[in-house]
Amino acid sequence: MDDLKLFAKSDQDLEGLLTTVKCFSDDIGMEFGLDKCAKASFVKGTLKATSSVTLDLDTTIRELDPEEAYKYLGVSEGNGINHTSMKEKVREEYYRRIRLVLKTELNSKNRIEALNTLAVPVVQYSFNILNWKMDEIRRMDTKTRQLLTSNRMHHLKADVDRLYLPRRSGGRGMINLETAYKTSTIGMATYLSVSKDWMIKLVHQHEQSKKLFSINKEASKYEREFELEDNVARNDELPATKQAKSSKSSAKSYALRQTAERWNQKSLHGKYPLRCQQADVDQTATHQWLRSSGLKAETEGFILAAQDQSLFTRNYQVNILKNGANEKCRFCDTHKETIDHLISGCPVLAPNECKNRHDRVGQYLHWTICNSYNIKTCEHWYEHKPEPVVEGENATLLWDFSIHTDRTIQANRPDIIIKDFKEKTCLLIDMSVPCDQNIAHKEFDKLSKYKDLQIEIQKMWSLKATTVPVIVGALGMIKKQTQKHLDKIPGNPQLQEIQKIVLTSTAHILRKALTI
Repeated sequence: MDDLKLFAKSDQDLEGLLTTVKCFSDDIGMEFGLDKCAKASFVKGTLKATSSVTLDLDTTIRELDPEEAYKYLGVSEGNGINHTSMKEKVREEYYRRIRLVLKTELNSKNRIEALNTLAVPVVQYSFNILNWKMDEIRRMDTKTRQLLTSNRMHHLKADVDRLYLPRRSGGRGMINLETAYKTSTIGMATYLSVSKDWMIKLVHQHEQSKKLFSINKEASKYEREFELEDNVARNDELPATKQAKSSKSSAKSYALRQTAERWNQKSLHGKYPLRCQQADVDQTATHQWLRSSGLKAETEGFILAAQDQSLFTRNYQVNILKNGANEKCRFCDTHKETIDHLISGCPVLAPNECKNRHDRVGQYLHWTICNSYNIKTCEHWYEHKPEPVVEGENATLLWDFSIHTDRTIQANRPDIIIKDFKEKTCLLIDMSVPCDQNIAHKEFDKLSKYKDLQIEIQKMWSLKATTVPVIVGALGMIKKQTQKHLDKIPGNPQLQEIQKIVLTSTAHILRKALTI
């Protein structure tokens, strides 16, 4: 125990308690930090000046000055707690730590974790001790988002609710102070109500009698908000702490569900989560890039804003800002300039920008395949330059190579062909980065497109031919069965790495296009 507060009815009783504590402290090798110790005497609730307490020649505990405050468990106290000054100190320290984290070179995921573990607990520690008003807590949440935006970590028009959802659900995993306060209050009220300790029961009675800032009354309000009144089962056999944690966990789960529902119900921002919930989408793989470290905070925020359809396209100006702008694409001047059009549909951007993104995926796949067949390559995939024909001991790799057959076939040029002479197989690998809505259609298109070529290859080369489509949405969406297709490719290419290549390339296309 580091901090200890003793209560006594008189100076004589207090001296006896201090003597007992000193005896125990001496036995275990601990000493009083006399510069941090003080004695305070209260008469009818008012701090009065009395004499210091002397235990021996070396131990004298001074009297607390009426104008002075002492710090107990990080909270300055005197004649009660000075809530106004303490809240200001908490806010200043909270913002200081946020700015400190935002100045670091951490990637986005680690920055959020640093904010949750370094900055947020400064405020959480004061919950149910300082008399916080909900408006004050909401203002801190707002100020936090402003700091993230000014440091280019959160896009100004990106969805706010998404910021506080878990990364496995497509959010960014940041702790919301408002939710944290409500769940903390519910957990504390549960603990006070079920604890059998006589002192805690006195605290519970005191909280029930308070008209303002009553933990019990506030908790009841938040339980109604979270619809927990009839759902929280009390188990008297469990310790009070476990029951408190259980009720707090239930409240947190409900709050996250509420936040997710608000995100889904938004007419613009809600399109992406609703698409993720469709039957053909692999949600776990789609959100994998958020759970892994690597992307810079600015890039992650930019991609999320693109998924929310919140970037400053001409379509956004016409339909959201309603500023009367021309909604036609600034490049092709034929289609509406939407996010999906720029990243996968513009006939002007497709031959260069979109093809470069496609070739970067192929570059990574070709590099992993070469490594699997012990073909000499560069150390990093992004330094690798695929050759049209590469031969290994047991295999030949063809890159963007037309296959001439007896019967004329239009679709005779897959991205990569692997002729494995040892296994007597031939893989036709073809990649595509369509808009997220078209991933299922594009996979079917690839499988049917090369069916005739498969038949001809089997006749010509006497190898069992298989088509392997590699489809990743331009904004990172992954179709179910994609991992099974990748498992057929030698070298164990990582879906997460392909997704990252696609997303960074898409971000580059959008940045370039929207600044022209």
